[in-house]
Amino acid sequence: MLSLPPVPRATILMMGLSCAAACTPQASSTGDVADLRPHFGEGEEDYYLADPLAGHVHQPDARREFQWVEHPLGRIVQATNNMGFREDGPTRTEKQQGFKRVLVTGDSHVDGVVYNEESFPNRLEAMWDTSARAPSVEVINAGAGYYGPQNYLGVLRRSIHLAPDAFIATLYTGNDLLDAVRIEAENGRLAVPERKDDYYQDLWTVDGTHPGFTGQVINQVKFFRSFPTFRDTAVAITLRTFAEMREVCRSHRIAFAVVLLPTALDVEPERDGSRIAEVLEMMGMTWDDLRAGQAMVDQVEQGIAAMGIPIVDLRKVWSGPLDGPYYWRADLHLNDRGHAAAARAIFPILQELLR
Repeated sequence: MLSLPPVPRATILMMGLSCAAACTPQASSTGDVADLRPHFGEGEEDYYLADPLAGHVHQPDARREFQWVEHPLGRIVQATNNMGFREDGPTRTEKQQGFKRVLVTGDSHVDGVVYNEESFPNRLEAMWDTSARAPSVEVINAGAGYYGPQNYLGVLRRSIHLAPDAFIATLYTGNDLLDAVRIEAENGRLAVPERKDDYYQDLWTVDGTHPGFTGQVINQVKFFRSFPTFRDTAVAITLRTFAEMREVCRSHRIAFAVVLLPTALDVEPERDGSRIAEVLEMMGMTWDDLRAGQAMVDQVEQGIAAMGIPIVDLRKVWSGPLDGPYYWRADLHLNDRGHAAAARAIFPILQELLR
């Protein structure tokens, strides 16, 4: 059995570039497609490979199997198909006659710490099949770990040959705004402040004590608390990138929608109150620090809505009582129940996209 790799120090250090001041991101357009550098952990070449448009994608026909005590089966298998998608069956370039095709992307939450059939893209397809709606639908899970907004745009561009009828991009609110800044910096389009090891010591300590908190939430919170001028920059990069996705979709007659996926700390804080309190104490943070990021997400949500892009804000959908925990306690990723709940919330938008 393999175990999930821990968050590499290189990943936590992903913003540690040797630039002393911020600068404005370079403008880009849908006609100016730049390569993205790959970004994944050391020793993960069995699961990812570099891709010039998306930065990185999954290796085709990859397989990971590991023990996972929270799952009803006690283990999880992550597998990719012939094109590197999180699908059990092969993906063909040509759509089946009478089928419409939906491409879904997102970061590791969409990639899924679940079996393929449990991910919300695959659940959407199963729900469509059960409803016996015409036409038939193929939903492809093109999510991957370490993704941010620019990767989602790259996934769309590299998948045009598959002729999707609809595209759904999932923005994870816990780290995608930081990823938007990180990707610009890694690709030489933005300068960020240099940070020494002492900046990361508490992040490393939290990651060693409570895995998941650093990568899924705290790293982003600390960066924007430490460098608040980058909040507007992150929002601007994110909205610009979603505007580019909209233009690509328009030019290829692809219906487009966005999903906002909140963190476990936003959705079920009472479930993990003692651990959250301990993490906040270790970081010298308060609940107000955690909530500060919501204002940035609100700006993104409002900007996406102003573009006329349909949006499913799971922060609002999941604001009431839940039918059980939606995130794994072990690493704060969306669990099988959370994926099912996401599919239920997204299904009405899927119906609208394919009308």
